[in-house]
Amino acid sequence: MSQVQEMTNALVEAIEESEEYKKYQEAKKKILQYPILKEKADEFRRRNYEFQNSSTDHFEEGDKLWQEFGSVTEHPVVWEYLTAENALCRILRQVSFHLLEKLDFELNFENKEVF
Repeated sequence: MSQVQEMTNALVEAIEESEEYKKYQEAKKKILQYPILKEKADEFRRRNYEFQNSSTDHFEEGDKLWQEFGSVTEHPVVWEYLTAENALCRILRQVSFHLLEKLDFELNFENKEVF
């Protein structure tokens, strides 16, 4: 096994041992007990992802999304799940950004800033 593969495996293990990952797994386990809430939370997540990756007015669209899904996101099980997911995503983003920052790898091939 190469050194990169070994270090990647070690990174995965470190993430799995993190408090954020453990909280995410617990929150996921809880929300899976409520299939309708999970479905609504996933719809919110999908729509949120789409609007964040579009060129629409983020403030207006985000406000509409929160209004539409407010009753869902306020449910404690859903809120715990979304919050835990967000914390885990922050870790994964930090790892990705750190790698891209430290490695000489060009991403902005269209002369647009990617990050």
